[in-house]
Amino acid sequence: MSTAQTTEQLSLLSLVDLINYIETNHHAYIRKTAPLLIEYTEKMVRAHGDDHDEIKPLALCVRELIDELMPHLMKEEQILFPAIKSLSLGQPANGCFGHIGNPINMMLHEHDNADQMLQSIRRLTNNYTIPASVCHTWQACYRTLAEFDVDLQNHINLENTLLFPKALVL
Repeated sequence: MSTAQTTEQLSLLSLVDLINYIETNHHAYIRKTAPLLIEYTEKMVRAHGDDHDEIKPLALCVRELIDELMPHLMKEEQILFPAIKSLSLGQPANGCFGHIGNPINMMLHEHDNADQMLQSIRRLTNNYTIPASVCHTWQACYRTLAEFDVDLQNHINLENTLLFPKALVL
């Protein structure tokens, strides 16, 4: 199924169901995959960091991305998503943030930051092109990073183009 078909199907969901989908699929994937990416890049630094100039900056970029994503997920799950769910059910949003647009604007800004970090990671990995004759960890790292990139792009697109606009209408 293409991303466009999936987005079209997801656009039919209620806001509550859309949020549940995002948490169950994308947030859970990040939580499962992030420690693995840290482990891979740390192993690569120990094994190859002195011989390959791109490894240490890659490990740093991956760490920065993960360090930004984890509190981002928490803010969405504990503040923004409950507020959107309340509004979608016709209840007041319990939050000290004023209009729902305020936390949405913050999340959009953080999404832009994540996208910039992904661009740096793509540059450092030559768009996840696995060099010839590298170890299994390096191969697994690049494959996992490529999957993570696609998932994060889909995740951000889903929130930016479906969830947030629908929430702002409320």
